Amino acid sequence: MAGRLKPLDVERLIKPGKYADGGGLYLIVTGPTSKSWSYRYWKDGKERWHGLGSLKEVSLKDARLARDAARLRVKGDRSTAGVDIVKERRKAREEAKALVAKVVLPTFEECAEDYIRANWSTWSEKHRDQWPSSLKRYAYATIGETDDPRDQAQPHLRSAGADLGGEAGDREPRPRPN
Repeated sequence: MAGRLKPLDVERLIKPGKYADGGGLYLIVTGPTSKSWSYRYWKDGKERWHGLGSLKEVSLKDARLARDAARLRVKGDRSTAGVDIVKERRKAREEAKALVAKVVLPTFEECAEDYIRANWSTWSEKHRDQWPSSLKRYAYATIGETDDPRDQAQPHLRSAGADLGGEAGDREPRPRPN
């Protein structure tokens, strides 16, 4: 299919593939009901694909307008330099993710202190002494500032567990109820 796509062509295409409209605009068909628009460009020697939306949400006319706007941002004009819109979007997404993580997730130390406060009244005096001192001695120095639960696989957590097992292992295990 050479040249620009026509609205009827867009509706009839069902075979998976990338269909060029011209100027870097492609209709990407992945199935009979799954079609999306993408703008292909090169920046700093790298090929980039910038998604413009689903065919259900973006018409052929709107896709061409979005492509033209994206092309202006990539190429720039006399007063502004061009930008890599894919890299820019990726960076914005990572910054937003980091911001959410910092706002939402408390650190391990904050969680532990909340847990201690919530359970303090139900613990014996010995337990009240052991919990905070054990955490300060073994955990806070290594993982106290950890705020990402996915960090559990990190080496500093494994070493903290090894430290706990080594020094705390000098006492006899507590009998377990049957």
